[in-house]
Amino acid sequence: MEYIFSPPLLAQLRQELQLDKRFQSVEGLDFRLARFQKGELLIAPHKPMEQFLFLARGRVNIYGLRESGSSFSVYLAGQNVLLGDMEFIRREPLPLFTEAMEEVLCVTLPMERHRAALEQDRAFLQYLLRSASEKFLRLALIEHPEQSLEEKLLTFLRGIQPDHTLHGIYTGTLQFHCSRAQLQRVVRKLCQEGRMRKLGKGEYQLIQGESQYFTTTKALP
Repeated sequence: MEYIFSPPLLAQLRQELQLDKRFQSVEGLDFRLARFQKGELLIAPHKPMEQFLFLARGRVNIYGLRESGSSFSVYLAGQNVLLGDMEFIRREPLPLFTEAMEEVLCVTLPMERHRAALEQDRAFLQYLLRSASEKFLRLALIEHPEQSLEEKLLTFLRGIQPDHTLHGIYTGTLQFHCSRAQLQRVVRKLCQEGRMRKLGKGEYQLIQGESQYFTTTKALP
């Protein structure tokens, strides 16, 4: 991780993320800009979570490790996702790792230094609750053991992914815990049925003809 001193870029990202609206007052809050390289760990069980990370650019993979040493993906996160919400609530690290899938830019905010003020900030606490519940909702909707891969994909695109788009087959294999071949078969079937369309290499979007299933789920307001 490296901190970037660029007041104009920091101001731009704060505006894009609507960060100032997440708090009753931002006076005295020490926002900074940090960059993580692809493959770098943002969060790990052995690393105390010292700051909130507001994802502004890039994607991260949140995963766990089995006793065998193999990994399993729990959650893929991108722009406008808050990292550190669960740690702030629990006051201890989670047994999970968060790794940058590409170069990642985050707006950071020291956690403990501002804890007393944040715990009295009703606007921030409401945002924190929405952030945590959004993660639980995502897991609940796509981790049902009786759902087929097709059902998981459609549930994700209809109710969770704001742009109703699968951004990459590899990303999908991590999200749905399946093989590339399995996911490709499902995507090909949905495209042949006219329920999805290909946008570009590895990118597929739910057709507007399925709009009756679309929800108003967006990135956190």
